[in-house]
Amino acid sequence: MQESDRLKSFHTAAQLLPERLWRAAYSLNEEQRAQCEELRVRLDRPLAATVAGRTVLLGEGILPQRAELEEVLARATEASVHSYLEQLRRGFLTTKHGHRLGICSHAPDGASRVLRGLSSVNIRVARQIGGLGGELTLCGPEGFRNTLILGAPGAGKTTLLRELCRRLSADMRVAVADERYEIAACADGAPRFHVGSCDVLSGGKKSETIPMLLRAMSPQILATDEITEEEDCRALLSCAGCGCGLLATAHGGGPEDLRRRPVYRQLLDSGVFRQAVIVTREKGVRSYRLTALSAEG
Repeated sequence: MQESDRLKSFHTAAQLLPERLWRAAYSLNEEQRAQCEELRVRLDRPLAATVAGRTVLLGEGILPQRAELEEVLARATEASVHSYLEQLRRGFLTTKHGHRLGICSHAPDGASRVLRGLSSVNIRVARQIGGLGGELTLCGPEGFRNTLILGAPGAGKTTLLRELCRRLSADMRVAVADERYEIAACADGAPRFHVGSCDVLSGGKKSETIPMLLRAMSPQILATDEITEEEDCRALLSCAGCGCGLLATAHGGGPEDLRRRPVYRQLLDSGVFRQAVIVTREKGVRSYRLTALSAEG
């Protein structure tokens, strides 16, 4: 991703802020804007940006008010909050430019829960970076090897997943279950990110969309993001049993992390995933390490 594209992404993300907060965000210099990953708006607390993994406070003395948080939500939904209720019930929404907003409010309270007592909004600045993981070998003599992408939150798992989907789709049929609109960021069916020739099904739960894609699109590889629930694992295992390749992400520093959690342990015990890409980050620089997986961990 060229610097001009990074600045454009920052600009479209900052435009979600009310004018007072927008001006504070633009107190970042050009280099910082190009490296900005998040803009965090918290009620009565300083506006903050995450720049190359570090927190930078913005706008001395500026404390966002509730009306400003509500304006962020209105701008993100283009004044049509009801159109995003299904996403909002799950605590997030994805804008037409691919920026993902994480939202905090009162505890669950039916359909209105994210609209009551809005307390913080985290704008994750969308990035598409071409050429990531160019050194990774996901295919062997027998073809594509089922691969898990592992890393801490914010490590860059989704960005890598998107790029791998784009590359793999040049030669294989790749279907994407994009539950949170983060991989392709489709709007009215059109991907906002370049995902090559992938077939994308957006918004539905992975446990429902994975079987749908398998039946409808006959993929050679199925890709999805953020494996978090047992039903996600069951859907992937069923998919693998039909001869479809798998590419997915999960939170964890390595296979040993996954084995400590029952949700992931069944994936390792099944032997379905042959290898993992470990995404790490140090001083703002990401690195990728390929490691073999086995049922024994």
